[in-house]
Amino acid sequence: MFILREDYNFLTYNIFIILNSLGCVNDKSALKDHRKLSFLIDFVSDSKLIDIIENQSVEGEIINEIDRDLLNQSFTNSLLRLKTINQLVFTLTNEDYLIVRNRKLDKLNIALNKEKVSSDFLRGSMFKIERENMKRLKSVVQRISILDIGNMLQELYYKHGVINEELIN
Repeated sequence: MFILREDYNFLTYNIFIILNSLGCVNDKSALKDHRKLSFLIDFVSDSKLIDIIENQSVEGEIINEIDRDLLNQSFTNSLLRLKTINQLVFTLTNEDYLIVRNRKLDKLNIALNKEKVSSDFLRGSMFKIERENMKRLKSVVQRISILDIGNMLQELYYKHGVINEELIN
């Protein structure tokens, strides 16, 4: 049985695309808190989620039930994916695909080691949709790479009707 949240190839290429799109490469800068990747992957791989937060511009506005359910499902899937992301980040770090900038308990600041990843892979037509989704997401949520995870979740989920149970901080 195929379970997307556990597909390491799917997760790996999305991690590479996210880090590259955010400019979190080599010595430039780093993604503050690797756990954010688990949540960003859904938005990069599904433009419907970006449509929801893009169209929901007024905070406190009532979101329709279908959109709220999609966001709730994304949030739940992302929480379930956290352990897998942790394992994958450590594996990719050990293989020198990722660079750890700062270690604070369970929060790693990471960057992509571009020397280990083909430029054709990062710029090729195969992942054009994911790169476009990331570009859109960056325009909706400013400074996403340096926001702490709580503020990022506020922008992506909580202010759009997903209940904040304070599971992540």
